[in-house]
Amino acid sequence: MRTKFIIAALFAFGAFSVQAQRPTSFLELGGYGMSQNYLGDVNGNSLSAFTSEAKFGVGAQLKYNFSSLLSVGADVNFGSVYSHDNLHGNDTRDYVVDTELLQMGLFTNIHFIPFGKYNLRHSHTPFVHVGLNAVTYQPNLNTNAQYPEEIALYPGTGHTFGYTLGMGWRIRRSLKSFYNFGIYYNGFGASNIEGFNYTTEYLEANPGTRNTLDGSLTLKLGMSLGFFEQ
Repeated sequence: MRTKFIIAALFAFGAFSVQAQRPTSFLELGGYGMSQNYLGDVNGNSLSAFTSEAKFGVGAQLKYNFSSLLSVGADVNFGSVYSHDNLHGNDTRDYVVDTELLQMGLFTNIHFIPFGKYNLRHSHTPFVHVGLNAVTYQPNLNTNAQYPEEIALYPGTGHTFGYTLGMGWRIRRSLKSFYNFGIYYNGFGASNIEGFNYTTEYLEANPGTRNTLDGSLTLKLGMSLGFFEQ
């Protein structure tokens, strides 16, 4: 009887070890549509004209899920941000933000619930997102606006860095396909995403004024596919 118990225990331990050693890592490729809202000097970092100022874009990402909780990946997206003075009570000034953005970066996602390859009982999970980006931007200035002498114009292509903080929800569609929804704040390392800034001379003469860094609020909705053997 004792021998049978030992054999049964060893068998159970071996089965558990095999289960525990199954790799939960896998590669994932996805695409998404997105809307972006500008946050900066022209609209006073306000979302009061959220629907009127939303601009659409597309993106793709490739990521590696190290486990059921942690993934690291690369992301690229193209879109634009928009704002207009007449949407914020500044009709006479007539400043317009109309800037195209190309962002490429690296990110990490952390799931709150084990999710992915072998966690089929979990059909969804919230996640948090942190990323660093290289940003290329091309402002399209309003040539009808009257810019005062304290404003310097930057009509050409610019380059800067950025960061992304966000959160979202993942839903399993099938064994190897997933829906992904998220809301993100993109901070840019430049204050002239709009295509203009206060001049250095004006800032020196007015120490209470400064060029503030720009940002955007982004909503993403997409789908991804996992590549693994079940």
